[in-house]
Amino acid sequence: MSLSPLPAVLAAITGLVLLPSDFPPLLDLSGESDDGAFQMNARQVVEDERAAGGQSPEVRLVEYRRMAECDPLSVGVQIDGSVCVPLSAGSDLSTPPGCEGLDPLLPVWRRTRTSPTAPWGPWENVLGWTCPQDYLTFTAEDFRRLPLTPAPLHTQPPGGQHLVNLPTIAYTTATTQTLTTDLLGHPIEVQATPTTYTWDFGDGTVVTTTHPGAPYPHHDITHTYPRTGTWTITLTTTWTGHYRLTGTTTWHPITGTATTTTTAPPLTTVELRTYLVPTDCTTNPHAFAC
Repeated sequence: MSLSPLPAVLAAITGLVLLPSDFPPLLDLSGESDDGAFQMNARQVVEDERAAGGQSPEVRLVEYRRMAECDPLSVGVQIDGSVCVPLSAGSDLSTPPGCEGLDPLLPVWRRTRTSPTAPWGPWENVLGWTCPQDYLTFTAEDFRRLPLTPAPLHTQPPGGQHLVNLPTIAYTTATTQTLTTDLLGHPIEVQATPTTYTWDFGDGTVVTTTHPGAPYPHHDITHTYPRTGTWTITLTTTWTGHYRLTGTTTWHPITGTATTTTTAPPLTTVELRTYLVPTDCTTNPHAFAC
């Protein structure tokens, strides 16, 4: 089998990756088994490669190499003292996949030994050609670590005092946020969109809506406090997300959600009592009951 020249690809990730001697057994890694051949999860391979550098050659028990020329026709060829073995089932080393304009990553081969003084076993293929997108899965945990800006929380009427038995208006102006981050060394764009809002009015009343509310006179989220007191309103916003590798056009949904919490300044509800007075308080602000 011969491979078409891919200079940009072959210059991508090369060389040996050393793993510590106390690295967990490889069969505990996520992957697929087919007829006894072990195919590793693409993201796990990259994470292992990034985490395993700097080990002394004298103590390493596992090493990886990215290479394209170790195929079934090369069985028995010596590479660093180890021979190549046939491909794992389902691996394809002949045609790199399309990667939306990005360079595909070379297949991954692995060899092991039982102790620092034991001979190395053969090179075994554990991952075929992959795209960066194959292992850049942005998880819910990744999403929740992003510094999302909490949705603003507004209340009406303005000021710190509200009247009992009259509605207090609550609303937000949350919008979609676009953030950039890094995942396994690759730039990622993330869009976070508010989808649900949970309003805790501080007196045991909690309301969840799918709309952000609106200010007076188009308000649709209100709460009436039946007694005097001091209350703190809290808004919890739930966000859903999509991500894409910078430089590509396809957005992928994030499985799971993130939340932010916003707390408004405390408000006090008061009673308004009416009195019959001989003049208005504008004319005589010092009159009785003014």
